[in-house]
Amino acid sequence: MVISFDHVNFKYIDKLLLDNASFSVTEADKVGIIGVNGTGKTTLLKLIIGIEKPISGTIIKSGGMIINYLPQEPKFSEEMSLLDIVMADSTKEHPIEEYEAKSILSKLGLSSYDSTTVNLSGGQKKRLALAKVLVSYSDFLILDEPTNHLDNDMILWLEKYLMKFKKGLLMVTHDRYFLQRVCNKMLELDYGKIYVYDANYENFLVLKAERLENEKKEQQKLKSILKKETEWMHRGVEARRTKSKSRIERFEKLSEISFHESKEMAFSSKETYLGKTLIEIKHGSKSFGDLQLFNNVSFSLKRNDVIGIVGDNGAGKTTLFKILMKEESLDSGELILGETLKIGYFSQNADWIDPEIRVIDYIKEEQNIIETLEGTITASELLERFLFDSELQYSKVKMLSGGEKRRLQLVRILMKNPNVLLLDEPTNDLDIYTIEILEDYIESFKGPVLVVSHDRYFLDKICNQLLVYESQTIKPYLLSFSEFLDQLQKQKNTQSISKGVKPKDNKFPAKLRNEQMKLEEDIKFYEIKLQELEDLKKELTTDYVKLMESEEEKQEIETKLDEAITRVLEIEEIKEQYK
Repeated sequence: MVISFDHVNFKYIDKLLLDNASFSVTEADKVGIIGVNGTGKTTLLKLIIGIEKPISGTIIKSGGMIINYLPQEPKFSEEMSLLDIVMADSTKEHPIEEYEAKSILSKLGLSSYDSTTVNLSGGQKKRLALAKVLVSYSDFLILDEPTNHLDNDMILWLEKYLMKFKKGLLMVTHDRYFLQRVCNKMLELDYGKIYVYDANYENFLVLKAERLENEKKEQQKLKSILKKETEWMHRGVEARRTKSKSRIERFEKLSEISFHESKEMAFSSKETYLGKTLIEIKHGSKSFGDLQLFNNVSFSLKRNDVIGIVGDNGAGKTTLFKILMKEESLDSGELILGETLKIGYFSQNADWIDPEIRVIDYIKEEQNIIETLEGTITASELLERFLFDSELQYSKVKMLSGGEKRRLQLVRILMKNPNVLLLDEPTNDLDIYTIEILEDYIESFKGPVLVVSHDRYFLDKICNQLLVYESQTIKPYLLSFSEFLDQLQKQKNTQSISKGVKPKDNKFPAKLRNEQMKLEEDIKFYEIKLQELEDLKKELTTDYVKLMESEEEKQEIETKLDEAITRVLEIEEIKEQYK
């Protein structure tokens, strides 16, 4: 199975996203797509799927190829149940078993199988779409930011799933550990050009550096030739009469070359005064109805703290930030905020930005002159530093990609010169280059930082400690995030041993494997039996006694079916402890 681009060109409004692009990927490739926000990564996926059409060139896909696609923002019918949505692509040739659908929904934190999507958040819809994509048959998987809205356990599970996936994969993601472990090839978009590297992420960085160095030398050589040819062309009229036609044509071709020089994105905040009292919570508790997020929690933020806040989805991490911003209040306990605090709060979404406002006006709303360590700069100059060129600055916000909106949101926060940063999932939708700039900024930042994130690489690089949501409390750890995950895995292995289950370094027991096979056969039998009882009920509309007997039998089988599915899920969890 092959996907090929042959001299493909594509424009969005007046922006050239693909310039004569040619490449191919096969079912043996697991490809990570990399590029700055707005360069067309999502558009590339849409071209393959057929949602977008190229201006020119050809896109070829092998005949009969089945591609499953995970979009950035999936949409679903509000009338279908979660289970029905996931099972919708089940066919006679490629059936989806109900227990498989339930298993993958449970893995992704969606265990209310019969509920509809009406009350699902955007993150829950993304996880539902991921469940549907993974459980349905495909020859090729195309995933747009698959780790967004997943908690740490889900990301690790998905990573293992895709490492074992035997067919082709093409994905956009900012998760660098994920790219390193899953992908064997990198595809980079840069100024409309496509560069393919037969390498994992780590080796890609080396090869890209070599490419840029070679391009720089080549551009310097071309510029030197162009300068000499320009001087030659501008000599007197008499001299021009004797100029060779071939040399004039050469000059004209050189003049048409556009030199794309990499721009450095950077920003340095001017340091603002920070007093002794920063942020402190004393014996704080918070609940929503019967759900207790944390109880009797105390912590004090110090000047040099860079703290990663970690926990499952729905644990209450964003709520903690809202409490610190006084958008929510503690149920009990005390919140103390220093008088000199100047908090920069980077929230999870940028939906509140007016889509009709121009980019430059959104920044000017805050201020037109910005103070940096290098002196004062204008709003336009600041935007230039964050790769918003003059054309993009006068575009409306609705014309930006999701990542560009997040970058714009970041610019507005950093320009205020905050002395405390609260970052809620800052890496979602940002490209890797922008994330690296943010990492550099945080490392030089003269104040404390609290960050909620599931990005392991990001947390490992910037944080000097963790606050972890555990059993209705928040515990501090003086560990890197990877060290914390290793410690957690060791605890799971210890618990498995204490329950008589061998740790993951040993072979998965034949007893459990046989039990799972038997359960899967039982599940199919129960599902067939339930369908037979449903058909029988239609025939027994007037026989009340037999109807009651049929209903009792149905309830008994449903109980057995639920027990079998639950046990299969338990065995799947145990299987994760093994290689």
